[in-house]
Amino acid sequence: MPSDDDHRAARRLRRCILTNLYTWFREVPLAAVELRHVAETCHADALELNWNIVYLEKKGWVLLSRDINCPPFVSCAVELTAAGIDLVEDPELLDTLFPADEKIN
Repeated sequence: MPSDDDHRAARRLRRCILTNLYTWFREVPLAAVELRHVAETCHADALELNWNIVYLEKKGWVLLSRDINCPPFVSCAVELTAAGIDLVEDPELLDTLFPADEKIN
């Protein structure tokens, strides 16, 4: 069973993914971002990134490329969806779902 620290770490990683994708989207709106770049930026290993990014896709906030030939990642690239943009642009909701100041003990 995952601990509270595990849940906090997942929420921090998800926030990092979403906010960085938003920043990159504003710079180059039509470009997808390689998962390797997301992992490096958010300091996540492939296993941790994979299940969290799939969660974000299932929520409709990101869209993964369907190319699975990108080991060790579940996808080669990711894009922020309109719903993901709306989430990041709603600071109150973003903070509710993924608190910025959440610390791991």
